[in-house]
Amino acid sequence: MEGLLTLFVALTAIAIITQAGVLVGIYVMSKRLSEQVERFMRDTREMIVPIRSIADNLRTASANLVEIGLSARDQFRRVEAMVTDTGEALHIQLERFDRVSQNVIDRINETADIVQDSVVRPVREVAAVARGLTRGLGAFFFGRGRSTVDQARQDEELFI
Repeated sequence: MEGLLTLFVALTAIAIITQAGVLVGIYVMSKRLSEQVERFMRDTREMIVPIRSIADNLRTASANLVEIGLSARDQFRRVEAMVTDTGEALHIQLERFDRVSQNVIDRINETADIVQDSVVRPVREVAAVARGLTRGLGAFFFGRGRSTVDQARQDEELFI
């Protein structure tokens, strides 16, 4: 039994030494990990200052972009209103021009009718009377008989 007890004590000693070795390994690893975390934290602290500056700049740029967008939208609405107003005014002016041009055309037609009635018709009538007198005097003095077919056509053309 004593051999068994020695064996258990030896096994216990080996287990304790192994456990101590593992604990020393854990301590060494945690020390290394702690140093790496400390270095990482120091690097992170150094990087936070520029990152904060960049974040502030981005925040300012974002606010500026929003303001520019709002301003551009307002300008677009103003331009759109101006284009709409100009289009409406142009439409009104075109309608007015159409009415005026139609009125001018109507007046030109009326004037042409008046000229036709007051100038051309009396001239035709005077020409017809003169032609009639010429024929009548020609027949009276020169004794001409009835006119030929060519003269009748010519007379009709003059009448028209």
